[in-house]
Amino acid sequence: MGQTYTFVALTADGRSPFLDVRVLDDPDGLATHARGLLEDHRSCSRVEVWDGSIRLMVVGRDTVDHDEGAPA
Repeated sequence: MGQTYTFVALTADGRSPFLDVRVLDDPDGLATHARGLLEDHRSCSRVEVWDGSIRLMVVGRDTVDHDEGAPA
């Protein structure tokens, strides 16, 4: 059974028009899923990926930033 992650989409001004809760078996797919959300939602500039209360990464249109202490 996989791990549950929350993908929080954000616009350039910081609004969050939606979030996506997803169970993934492979954490290597986190950035790929976040990029897919950005493709589907052109009004968003980035997606934060959360594991419970820990933010793992922020995926922008051209970047992926891993938070300090989060698994790479």
